[in-house]
Amino acid sequence: MLGQVQDAILEAAKAGLPGLAQVEPYAGQFGADGPTQGRVTAPAFFVAALDAPLAEHQPGDGRMALDVRWAAYCLARNARGPAQRGRDAMSMAVAFAQLAQDAQWDLAPEVQHARLEGVQNLYSAALDNKGFALWAVTWRQVVMVGEDMWAGGDTPSEIWIGWSPETYPDDYEEQEAQP
Repeated sequence: MLGQVQDAILEAAKAGLPGLAQVEPYAGQFGADGPTQGRVTAPAFFVAALDAPLAEHQPGDGRMALDVRWAAYCLARNARGPAQRGRDAMSMAVAFAQLAQDAQWDLAPEVQHARLEGVQNLYSAALDNKGFALWAVTWRQVVMVGEDMWAGGDTPSEIWIGWSPETYPDDYEEQEAQP
């Protein structure tokens, strides 16, 4: 599911940020010292899942809710100088942040609304010396992974609750349905 979300984010960037020369998952194409793998063609947009701890609320249906922290990297290169390329990268990042805020990437209900964390300038002298400017957008988003064990199955007809099952394993009460 995380791969589907990443693909949907990339498609949204292609549609919402016209003029991008490169749009792909981040896989080490650049670092603080500049491009590291092959050729980077700017303006470029990369996205990565940074971490995915368990979300505070779990669905209890066999799926796992992950609170994924995403980063979108906006890389610009402009021969008109560092100030202009910095503005280009910043503008790209702000435009994407507007797309990302509250987005579900057409994957609801498995993907909840994005919660924007911020937009950061990732300036480094090494990147600047190579003619690049880099900004990042970070956000969190709960993504459900796995299969719902109740999907397509039978709805339970009875619910029984044990108030102290460890102490009284045979002491359960049937709960009536609430209208």
